[in-house]
Amino acid sequence: MKRPIPVNTVPRASVPFHMLIKPIGAGCNLACRYCYYPQRSQVQKMDEALLESFIRQYIASQPRYSREINFVWQGGEPLLAGIGFYKQALALQQKYAPPGVAISNSLQTNATLLNDAWCRLFKQHRFIIGVSLDGDRQIQDAHRPDKRGNSSYDAALRGIALLQQHQIEFNLLVVVHDGVTDRAQAMYDHFVALGVRYLQFQPLMLEGDAPAAGYGLRAANWGRFMVAIYRRWRSQGHIGQVFVMNIEHVYAQYFTHVSPNCVHAERCGGNLVMEPSGSVYACDHLIDAKHYLGRFDHVSQFAEYVATATEMEFGKTKSLRRECQSCSVKSVCQGGCPAHLGQDRYNRLCAGYYTFFSEVMAPLRSFPRNAQGAVAWRNSVIAPTS
Repeated sequence: MKRPIPVNTVPRASVPFHMLIKPIGAGCNLACRYCYYPQRSQVQKMDEALLESFIRQYIASQPRYSREINFVWQGGEPLLAGIGFYKQALALQQKYAPPGVAISNSLQTNATLLNDAWCRLFKQHRFIIGVSLDGDRQIQDAHRPDKRGNSSYDAALRGIALLQQHQIEFNLLVVVHDGVTDRAQAMYDHFVALGVRYLQFQPLMLEGDAPAAGYGLRAANWGRFMVAIYRRWRSQGHIGQVFVMNIEHVYAQYFTHVSPNCVHAERCGGNLVMEPSGSVYACDHLIDAKHYLGRFDHVSQFAEYVATATEMEFGKTKSLRRECQSCSVKSVCQGGCPAHLGQDRYNRLCAGYYTFFSEVMAPLRSFPRNAQGAVAWRNSVIAPTS
């Protein structure tokens, strides 16, 4: 049996970092019409030796002060790697986890392959599950059919029901494009009626199959859609009951000055991605030669990858563009995702972010941006009990 590499022999990254792992690459059982990561070649699964080397190095490369190390599994459809793959990964995580360090796992799935065995595993190991669902039957089947062009809606809802039955924490990830931006209120009501309590709306990425298939997202539509979600959420009195991550992150960033995600952080580069072959890139949405960091070959040093990624132009200058410096919502926007920059170097969603953030920030601006301000604001929005 291999022994763990002594922690002091593996260089540590200077900052905490995440690695998004794609154990099955682009392999998927659906054929989403806007797929940002289309399957162009034979599906490749990460081999056992690479998995062990990755887990060992990833844990050992985190800063010494890290008390939780998160593994993020994505695809494609990561469940296609098989339940045995994740059982092995979990055993390896425990094998190499230092004392006093918690290991957590997140997994993004379309939910159509879930069954009781998967749910028991996720429940036992406290996975946080992200479920991709775009809306009601009409919306889902129009944009996220299976490989044969058939409906995926019922299978996705069966998966969601299983997660609920097993009391597994999950959120919905909803892709937003011009084809659905006039349905915000109905979509929100539908998700709530399904019993979903955590929602995240993802603007369409103009990559992969989306442009050729005629998909797009105009800035005005993105802003209008998110404002409609925000107003519906407020009008229904859902604060503290339904959590829309796009809104919650504004609150968190306003009062703590720190973004919960890379999209609206001042800098990015600490969220890397690794393909099943071991190829490592600086960003999940910038998988190209310019952002290629190298191929993990069992002895590669993640600390070097992180140092290179955090010094790349895409992450260093994202919040330094001229138009951002006088913007009234810069404190919670920070220029948005570099993957949305056009050839003119402007963020395609800029005006939409401005509309949405202005609306959400309006009630916050009278409160100081500190812990005391957060408490005062929370007391002002939570109705006192009689």
